[in-house]
Order: sequence, then structure tokens, then C-alpha cells
Amino acid sequence: MKKRFQTLFLSALLGGGSFFLVPSALQAAPTGIAGTALFQQFPMLYQGVVPLGMGGAFTAVADDENAVFYNPAGLDNIQTSSFKILDISADATYPGLFSLYSDIQNDNKLTGTTQATAYVNTFNSYANQSLYVRAGDYSNYTTHDFSIGLLTNNQMQATPNAVATTNNLATLAALSDTGIVVSGAYGFFNHHLQIGGTIMGLNQMFANIPSLSVNQATNMQSTINSNLSHGLGVLGDVGAIYHFDLPLNPTIGASVENIGTADFGAAGTLPQIINAGVGIDPDIGFGRLLVDVDYDDVANYLYYTGDSLWLHTHVGIQYQFPEILTLSAGLYEGYPTFGFGLDLWAFMINGSYYTEEAGVVPGQNPNHIVALQVAFGWM
Repeated sequence: MKKRFQTLFLSALLGGGSFFLVPSALQAAPTGIAGTALFQQFPMLYQGVVPLGMGGAFTAVADDENAVFYNPAGLDNIQTSSFKILDISADATYPGLFSLYSDIQNDNKLTGTTQATAYVNTFNSYANQSLYVRAGDYSNYTTHDFSIGLLTNNQMQATPNAVATTNNLATLAALSDTGIVVSGAYGFFNHHLQIGGTIMGLNQMFANIPSLSVNQATNMQSTINSNLSHGLGVLGDVGAIYHFDLPLNPTIGASVENIGTADFGAAGTLPQIINAGVGIDPDIGFGRLLVDVDYDDVANYLYYTGDSLWLHTHVGIQYQFPEILTLSAGLYEGYPTFGFGLDLWAFMINGSYYTEEAGVVPGQNPNHIVALQVAFGWM
């Protein structure tokens, strides 16, 4: 009976998703932020720096506060408590965004038609590149089976046009989410089966500028403010992980994201997404080794991923030394990722490098990104 229950539960969560999702062919096209390149490129409200170092593969081995966003069932794997008063992280396209910023600063020193011409020349030199930046904070208290935190996450993505003009330099989308996040988990059958859920109450601000002009670019803050849409939404995630009593300690996991209203008024709605993964956590005697392979967007709602195995697949490996140091590597949409972490009790720093496909065709527009997280508190 026990095995039958476990099989039925995992089959329902991993295999179908029909309890939560209407088949993608029957769903309306995404609206608001979900219909822009920003969401197509980054379909999660928050991506953790540690999972990114593992190629974004975390669904079956989640074991820290990032489980809240990837698979809340992973909170049942946490055996200690942490209180991060500040948990600041940032991502940016490298080197494109940094060099574009420098060029724009030089252009701003000019005036009149000379400045307009300089802007056009600058954006033409970055034609069709995807440029991304994110900055946020997830201050949180996380312990075994429970996490609560305050989320602030700000993202911006721009793609300079193939041929820039004074009235159409680039497309730009910006997103800001602020609110409270509460998550819990529980282990059944001696923690072989873990189930968890997350609920988020968020205020979302969204700006979409399909044709950024020179005048708008020279007054970027004012431009974004004048194009903002606001909305309040309540949404959640659910997930499950199952641990097998087999060599290498294999696990399988699945999560369903953006359940609930996921409706932010004029800012649009967020689609529900199913992710699934398999992992191992072998006993190696010195430190800890985690390996995970994820297949994201099982129901293929995100139309831009199509049938491409490349865009759906994430692979990661992480080695946690007995003291302070963690190293990780992986494949994110076919591109290599690398990560590191240092935990000094009251201070933590994590870094990662990854590549995100910004085009609808594999290999069309790779976006190389560096990410950094700094946290202070009791960990």
C-alpha cells in the first residue's frame, strides 16, 4: 500500500501536471511581462546564484533557501538554521553590458545631433545582442521544513536593434517584484517522500518599451517610470522529492511554479510551469557531492523552448568541502557553468558564471552572465 501510494503520487506530479496546467495549445498567449523577451529568457521570479553555478539544476537536490523558488520540498533536507539579515545578489551580461554602459556615459557628455548620432552608432555596435541586469535581496530566516523572507528582485533586459535609429534604438523590458515569501515542507515515510509548498504575495511593477528612442535613453529613469504598470498578485509553488534506498542515494523531484492567481493586473499574468529532475547524493566519506539533471518546462508552455532538448535541459554537480568552501559546475542550455561559495558563519559569498539563450533558436543569441551573492547574518 505504501509503495502504491508513493507511485501514484509521484506519477501524478511528475507525469501529468494536468491537475495544475491546461495543455499549452489551449492556453492564451502570455500577457504583460510573460509576453516579452525578459520573461522568455528568465521565466523564474528569482534565480539563486548557487543553483546557477550548477547549471540551474536543483529540482531533485534542493537543500538551502533557494529551495523556496526551485522545489520547496527541499526544505526538508535542511538540518540547520540560518538568518540572513541581508542577502544581496546581482547578475549582469559580461562583458557587453559593462562596455555598453561605458559607451553611453561617453555619449551623455555630448549634446544635440552629435549626441543622437553617437547613440545610434553605439547601439549599432551591439546590434541583436541581449543585455541583461538584475539586482535584488532575499533576506530570510530558513530552518528545517520552514522559510520566511522578504523578496526584492529587479530585472532589466534590452536588445539593440539590427539597425538602430534615433527613434528605435532597442527593445527594453524591466520588472520589479517586492513582497513576502513563506514556504514549508514535510517528510513522510522516514523522509523518503518530501512534499513542500511556497506562497508569495507580491507587488509587481513592469515596463515594456518596444522602441526605445534616443530621448528616452538619455532619461532612462523617467522613461521607465512613465511606462510602469502595477499589479498585486498571490501565487505559489509546490514540489516533491523522493529518496530511494539504493546505491548513490538517487532522488527524483518535480515542482509546479506560479500556481494561484499569478495575475498582476496591467502587468499581466504568469504561466504555470512544471520542472522535473533526477539526482544523486552519494556517500563519499569526505565532504558532500550532489549531481542533478533537470528538464524544465515539461508541459512546454513556454512556446520559445519548442521541442529543443538544448533549451529544456540543465545539468549540475556540486562538491561541498567539510569546511567553508563549495565548488560547482554544470551545463545550462548546453553551455558550461561554474560556481563557488565561501561560508564564514556571519558572512557568505557565492559567485557563478552561466550562459542563457536569449534567442528562440538554439545558438542564436547566447547571453554570457556573471552573478554574485553576498549575505550577512547567522548561517
